[in-house]
Amino acid sequence: MVVFMFYKLFPIKYYEVVLREAQGVDPLLVMALIKVESGFREDAVSAAGAIGLMQLMPSTASWLKERFKLDGDIRQAEDNIAFGLFYLRYLSNLYDGDLEKALAAYYVGPSRVNDFEREAKNYVKKVMSYYKIYKTLYFWLGWGNEDHQR
Repeated sequence: MVVFMFYKLFPIKYYEVVLREAQGVDPLLVMALIKVESGFREDAVSAAGAIGLMQLMPSTASWLKERFKLDGDIRQAEDNIAFGLFYLRYLSNLYDGDLEKALAAYYVGPSRVNDFEREAKNYVKKVMSYYKIYKTLYFWLGWGNEDHQR
């Protein structure tokens, strides 16, 4: 009974788009990130103005559109996930595959990681703890067994 409660608390949603857009990122990490960022609420808007499932700032989306010629509307779930994953991969490459630094930068922005070190550490700790839960619950999917992380 308790196990079923965990599956309800840590769901797998939007898996088709996540699998399509993952490109080297473990889909279970993406589930943990979305759970932390928005609780899987497509219409989530933070006090700072971050939008959607992966809580992207409009300025970040505009930068991604200009710099990398991405197309889409971050208010739409699929586009939000695509932009969020592209940005996470960009940050992972920027930090030479250091997942914790990439997550911290995702949360506070690459230029502000050192200014918000404690806040960023707490965020990374939460995402990583949710990621561990997702890997424990969904090990049978085999997603975490592949080399998804760069």
